[in-house]
Amino acid sequence: MQYDFFNNDFVNVSSNNTKPFVVGTDITLSFSEVYQRFNDLKKCFNELAYDKNSPVIIYGEKQANYAVCIITFLHLNIPYVAVDSIMPEHRVKVIQETTQSKVLINLSDISLDSVTASIVFDKELRLTKNIEAVNNIEVDLSKENLAYILFTSGSTGVPKGVQITRKALNNFIKWFVNWPIQSKDLVYMNQATFSFDVYLCDLVSAFHYGSLLVLNDLQTLKTPELFLQRFKTYQATTLFCTPSFISMYLTLPEFNQANYPHFKHITLLGEDLPAALVRKIRKAFPDLKIINSYGPTEATVVVTYVEVTEEILSLDKAVPIGYVKPDTEILIDNESKNSSEEGELIIVGDNVSIGYSNRPDLNSEKYFIHNGKRAYRTGDLAYYKGDLVYFNGRMDSQVKLNGYRIELDEISNLLLKHSNVSNAATIPLKVGNTVKKIVTYISVKDSVDFDANDVLKNYLKELVPVYMIPSEIIVLPELPTNSNYKTDKKALLDLYINR
Repeated sequence: MQYDFFNNDFVNVSSNNTKPFVVGTDITLSFSEVYQRFNDLKKCFNELAYDKNSPVIIYGEKQANYAVCIITFLHLNIPYVAVDSIMPEHRVKVIQETTQSKVLINLSDISLDSVTASIVFDKELRLTKNIEAVNNIEVDLSKENLAYILFTSGSTGVPKGVQITRKALNNFIKWFVNWPIQSKDLVYMNQATFSFDVYLCDLVSAFHYGSLLVLNDLQTLKTPELFLQRFKTYQATTLFCTPSFISMYLTLPEFNQANYPHFKHITLLGEDLPAALVRKIRKAFPDLKIINSYGPTEATVVVTYVEVTEEILSLDKAVPIGYVKPDTEILIDNESKNSSEEGELIIVGDNVSIGYSNRPDLNSEKYFIHNGKRAYRTGDLAYYKGDLVYFNGRMDSQVKLNGYRIELDEISNLLLKHSNVSNAATIPLKVGNTVKKIVTYISVKDSVDFDANDVLKNYLKELVPVYMIPSEIIVLPELPTNSNYKTDKKALLDLYINR
């Protein structure tokens, strides 16, 4: 059995196919079980009376039914919002209010009492609440046939909802399923959360080829013995992950080709890839195909691809992010108009998002039309060397930590709303272009008996996912300023390094 994304249906279905297909953190579903649950959910939604332009919120963490939900809504042409259960309830509520979604599928055991929903499904995909029809959506949701909305960190303190159309998703899939490494005989070991669009690499591949998909929650990913046990048990061949993730596992002597000969391909994305890490991977797994790829959420998962060979490594000190996918253009915007010199990376093509939900101000700043195609200003710095693109950092305060995109100003702005915080600035601590941790400096109104780390970290836990909570919150009498009387983040970085 496989899912034909282009004809929007399952093919080669057998009712007695008991081969494992989706391994969740809760249960394993066979091909026939996935198909049955897909049909049951499809039937239920076809019978519900509601506005199908209203996106469905799916909340959970790597349950097998999460994959069933996504494929069902793609089939039904109903937009969905994938929200991971690491997101606190307050953030889910903000997402629900932004999209005005009235449909919630809660696959977790976490109660979401403050999230208003008229139609609710539980973790068994049973309809538990249906009190009214959902109509008259009064927010600015696109009518351009949305596939999904994915929320990322926003500098104002409110997450941004990136709207991806079916046209954009299909543009990505058509290219992606034909990557040289793809085939029907692979086993996909999932690493990315469902709130990080890299998960689509695993899910699309598995459903398109009818291959085994192994989902892993954060507890498994952070526990080497659990992850490696699953890696070996299911004879995983293919991993899409961040450089930080694989770097952590390369510290384990047993993680090598002799012990895991079934490991055939790794695609690294979500962060800058150091050449030194490539060499570490190759030392542990000499025959492993190593792919580097790049793409912001706003351009539908990824837009570049390159196999990192010794020949590629010899071209530059840095590792290229790859060759640009067909039907997509990457421009380098700088004063010289020379793409071999550093400038802002701009993506042009049908894979570009139609913008952020209810953010016309940001849309006009980030999106524009170039030669009749949608274009997105990434804020990333890059340059060309021949046909290869190289990443060279950011223009602003956005960073990626373990693959998660974080607006540092969002953390600072949320802390400024605390009654005892008078100033705040968040800085990244890097090795090369790789962020290792984030630290926030604050000044307070009253320092007596005020444990900043304890109080403010607990405060942030109610507002943001755990990966956005700074490693340290440090109190200063006042934050240093530069000649323009703005907080001097370089001075703060020097202060931290030299403390």
